[in-house]
Amino acid sequence: MHNRLNILLLIVLSLVLALGACSKRPRSTADVPRNLSGTYSITVAPFTQPVNASQLIMGRIPEGQGRVPEDMLTSLDMQLRRTLTTETNRQYKFISMRTLPKDLTTFHSSEQPQALPRWIEYGKKQGAQVLLIPQVLDWHEREGSTAGVTQSAHVRVEFFLLRVDTGSIMDRSVFEEKQLGLSENLLNMGSFLKRKGQWVTAEDLSVESMRKAVKDLGL
Repeated sequence: MHNRLNILLLIVLSLVLALGACSKRPRSTADVPRNLSGTYSITVAPFTQPVNASQLIMGRIPEGQGRVPEDMLTSLDMQLRRTLTTETNRQYKFISMRTLPKDLTTFHSSEQPQALPRWIEYGKKQGAQVLLIPQVLDWHEREGSTAGVTQSAHVRVEFFLLRVDTGSIMDRSVFEEKQLGLSENLLNMGSFLKRKGQWVTAEDLSVESMRKAVKDLGL
C-alpha cells in the first residue's frame, strides 16, 4: 500500500512538472507576450454587465446568464484599479459608474450587438484616447466554503481596448472558468495548487481575469 501511494505521488508530481514546462514554452507566436505602446493614454471604464444583445460590443449573451450583484461591480472596479496600478507601469485615468450614460446600461430591443457606437461616443466625451472596457458576461457565485461546495464559482469576464478616434477594437481578452475539483480534471493541477487546494469565489476568479487581461492586452 505504501509503495502504491509513493507511485501515485510520483505520477502526480511528474504531471505537475510536465504541465509547468508546457506553460512556460510559447506554443505559437500568438503566445509570445506583447506590449501596448507606452504612447497611448488609457482611460478605464467601470465594470458593466450587458444583459441583452444590444448592450454587447460583440459576442452573445450566455444562456442562463448569471447576474452580478450591483455592489459587486463597485468591488470589481476597485480590484481592477489595484491590479493595473500594482502590476503595470502605466498611468491610467479611472472613471466612475456615475458618468455612464443610461443608454449603455438600459434595455434596447435588438438581437444584434449595438453598443460599440455608444462606447465610442462615450469615450470621446471623456476625452479618452484608448478606452479599456471591462464587462461581466456571466456570474455564478460559489455555493459552499473554501473546503467544499455544492456549486463552484463560474464567471465569464471580457476586456476590450477601444481606440476612440478610429472607433476600432485594438484587442480583446476573454476569461471564462468554472472551477473544477482535482478529481474532475487532473489537467487543472496547476490551478489547483495555485489556489492552495481551496474553492474560490467568483470575485477571486474575476481577479484572475484581470491579471490575464494585463498579459493579453500588453498593458
